[in-house]
Amino acid sequence: MQWSQLRKQLGERLAPGLSNRLDLNQTRYRHAHDQEGEFWMSFDKERIFSAGSLTYLSMLTTTVRAASDRGASWGEAYGQAWPIMEASGHMLLEKINKDLLASLSLAVEDMLVHANPVIRALALADKRFGKRRLAVFDAAGEHPLVLRVFQLRCQAEGVKPAIPASDEAGKEARVSRASNVIVPDVSH
Repeated sequence: MQWSQLRKQLGERLAPGLSNRLDLNQTRYRHAHDQEGEFWMSFDKERIFSAGSLTYLSMLTTTVRAASDRGASWGEAYGQAWPIMEASGHMLLEKINKDLLASLSLAVEDMLVHANPVIRALALADKRFGKRRLAVFDAAGEHPLVLRVFQLRCQAEGVKPAIPASDEAGKEARVSRASNVIVPDVSH
């Protein structure tokens, strides 16, 4: 499916309070090897999440090198890098697209337990996820994108969550999920 068609179908699922404000975007770097690219979400034209192949590969290389510098063989270094990459929320554009396409046939309940934080965030933005359910949703320990979309949806719908979500709770949970491994910052 072409990106424009996928984007349209995903946009049609957004709750009315977010439909004209939350935007999904993608670009391909035509001159890059394998035409890698980037996916991002924006709210009121402000980017709230970005992930893509080049960022992922750069972070993977940095993580593997760090493990190798600590004495791990290349095979061990890659073995140590995969859980770190999974916990970081970074992913290849190909994986994002595959998960987005698959999400079109998922129930909201299945989207909420998906490994991809983009899919979990879209579950909270989905019009099938009602206001009463939104009010009692426990976002503790979630990825920052999921927390952000949860907060934006609550604001847009005028819902006061019964269980307030904080970014600190999310940070603590991500550190424990990654077995206290520090994820290198490769954003510059």
